[in-house]
Amino acid sequence: MKDTFGAVDIHLGEGSRFACHTYPGHPDAGPILTISAADLTFALSNRSRGAVEAGDVANARRLLEVVTRFTAEVERLHALNAESADPAQDAAA
Repeated sequence: MKDTFGAVDIHLGEGSRFACHTYPGHPDAGPILTISAADLTFALSNRSRGAVEAGDVANARRLLEVVTRFTAEVERLHALNAESADPAQDAAA
């Protein structure tokens, strides 16, 4: 199955929900990150849930880096859209 490829696109609208479920009283149950949009819920956890390894920590840090970059780009594009939609700025030009 080395030639198999799959992808799922999740388009996040205003009704999207994000959650991180933790279970502090149960060390054998690791965190679960969920993203819900429309009728789809995507759940992300480490392979063995409570048995967190160094690779899981590295993956979580990489996820944070990528989400931080995504957030910065969304904020940048939103600011550009807001500037171009400002009628006062259009009149001043």
